[in-house]
Amino acid sequence: MKVVLVAEDGREVILGMLGIGDHFGELSLIDDQPRSAHVIAMEESTLLTLRREDFRRRVDANPSVAWALLQELSRRLRRADEKIGSLVLLDVPGRIARMLLDAADEGGSDVIDKPLTHQTIAHVIGASRETVSRAMRDFQDAGWVSVERRRIRIADRPALEKRSQQRL
Repeated sequence: MKVVLVAEDGREVILGMLGIGDHFGELSLIDDQPRSAHVIAMEESTLLTLRREDFRRRVDANPSVAWALLQELSRRLRRADEKIGSLVLLDVPGRIARMLLDAADEGGSDVIDKPLTHQTIAHVIGASRETVSRAMRDFQDAGWVSVERRRIRIADRPALEKRSQQRL
C-alpha cells in the first residue's frame, strides 16, 4: 500500500509505504475528521476496518492501546520531520540514499522487500523518474546497491550513509 497526496492535476507525492500488519487512518479514529491522505493498494490486499465507536471502547477499557497509538504517532511524526529535512537539505541522490537506508532499516535487512520502482522512489522524494534512474545507475556502478528482480540490496551501507548526509 502507498500513502499518497494527489494534486488536482493528478500528480502524486508518496508519503509512505505500508506493508503487512501496518495500519492507517488512525487520525480519523481520534479526531473524527476526513482523511488527510489516500491509501492505494499496490497489490491485492485484505483490509480490516475498525469503527470509531469500537476503537473508543477499546481505548477506554485498555489505556495501553492509547499509549501504543501515541508511540506510533510519535514515530511517524519524527519520520515526517526527517523527511521534510531531507527534502530541504539534500539533493536527489542524497534523498534516494536516505530513503533506501530507511526502507532497509524498516525491514530489518539490507534487502528491501517493498516494491520500489524508480517511479515510486521519485514520488516519495519529489523528483523525476529520469533523475532517480540516473542516480540509481550511479549507485549500482559505484557498488553501493544491487538490483535483482526489482529487489534492491544495499551493498555498501557506509557509502550510502555518507551520501545521505551531504548537505546542499
